[in-house]
Amino acid sequence: MKWSIQQLRKLPTPYHFSDTIDFSEWIKSVDDIISIDKVEVTGDISKIDEETFRFVYQFAANMELQCALTLRPVPYVIDLTCDEVYSKVDSDDYFLIEKNTVDLDEMVWTNILLEKPINVTLPNAHEILKSEGVVLDDTTTPTLASVVSSAVKAIA
Repeated sequence: MKWSIQQLRKLPTPYHFSDTIDFSEWIKSVDDIISIDKVEVTGDISKIDEETFRFVYQFAANMELQCALTLRPVPYVIDLTCDEVYSKVDSDDYFLIEKNTVDLDEMVWTNILLEKPINVTLPNAHEILKSEGVVLDDTTTPTLASVVSSAVKAIA
């Protein structure tokens, strides 16, 4: 769902909206999102002035992310309420409307990427790996201090 500046100026305030967004094509560019259900978005738009608009919206994104250890699917939900201000006026307080439209899909997708954890791990990942003959030994992971110390010794 997109709104041009002209459409936003004409909307009654507050203007309620709801939409269902399919991000199945969008996730192809993100390696660790295996799948995502259609995202239901509801919210309101309020006009602050002729150039500035406030969007308050909610969504829940049900996804499967890739486990960092086993590479198996991990269910993950982002349930979020967003309160964002968009404006044609450049300001640190607002999101700048660079083109002549505001795109709800891009707004929601940006928030999904910001809220998605860097990595997730299945609660039983170590047991799964152990059953497959893989044992992770955290005690052999070098610390930064030992790596720096080794590097300094190699240089000297």
